[in-house]
Amino acid sequence: MVPLYKALEVTFHSAGENGLSIYRCELDSNWTAGFVPQGGYALGTVVEACIQHQASGGSPHTDPIHVTAHFLRATNIGPGDVHIKLIKSGKMFTNLQAELVQKNTVKITAHIIFGDISPQPAAAIQRTLVSPSPYARRLPLHCHPSEATLSEIRPAFTFRSQMHWSVDEAIVARNQPDSPTRTTSETVGGGGVEWGAWCELSNEGDKLRTSAIPFFGDNFMNLPMLLPESEPGHIGSSRSWFPTIIMTIEFKSRIPSSADFSDRTVGIYFESRFLHDPQARHNGRIEVWTAPSCIGQGIVEEGWRDKQYCIAVADQMALMLPIELNLKEGMRDRSKL
Repeated sequence: MVPLYKALEVTFHSAGENGLSIYRCELDSNWTAGFVPQGGYALGTVVEACIQHQASGGSPHTDPIHVTAHFLRATNIGPGDVHIKLIKSGKMFTNLQAELVQKNTVKITAHIIFGDISPQPAAAIQRTLVSPSPYARRLPLHCHPSEATLSEIRPAFTFRSQMHWSVDEAIVARNQPDSPTRTTSETVGGGGVEWGAWCELSNEGDKLRTSAIPFFGDNFMNLPMLLPESEPGHIGSSRSWFPTIIMTIEFKSRIPSSADFSDRTVGIYFESRFLHDPQARHNGRIEVWTAPSCIGQGIVEEGWRDKQYCIAVADQMALMLPIELNLKEGMRDRSKL
């Protein structure tokens, strides 16, 4: 099976009119949700093409800062082209427009901001909110990866043989009907569900890369699946497809290259607050964190939590549709690709 880093590979194809650059990709059958390439994975090929585009052009802006992607149509397994066009290049940022095209049809359109997020030298005035500040966001997972045990991955994920995850049961427990986090007519705010896990690429030859962040930002158990059977939104979730319609990602930090962090494991924290018609539209907010070790490895060292930091934050809007549509879209023109 093709590891993620190979599945994300793109190659330069041509430079067209009006500064258009075209890269070729191949959406792999091992990285699908049902019969359709996982949305984050498909977006990752677009990000990878843009990273290569920036590196080859000698731009000082080689780090993706933010991406806003609209999924116009379901992608298909097989070849595609990423069309990249420069929108604006300034002193601090470069703005690109990128489209994933299959069979002359635009499947994903994205606006990507590039910049430089290399570590900054120490300055007299620090504008970074990190530990030990009591206002800093801390790692939301409860246990060290060495103390974690593997959990079952959703059968619809064809990449489950290429990935491990260990679900944080303390977070999941907060979704129970009798949890004190449930709301009443007297509650101010609150509501929704949470989920968290250590997620790891199981192939030891696989490595985390920036273009894999969209995959991890789309890799979770969503709100309809986390609701108890007593809630109407739970109905049909086992026979449903949850296509992403819009995804945004803010890349906060580079993936670490230090031996103090795992090079194929991340922490995922997910929360969702809203579910409503039409099409059971629901939201998700996902944090992607560093990990001190692989699952079941390493040792718990004092202060290990304070060393972890957030790599990216993703937000998305998704739908809940009949699983038969996933099959239909996955097989559409597949023999012609």
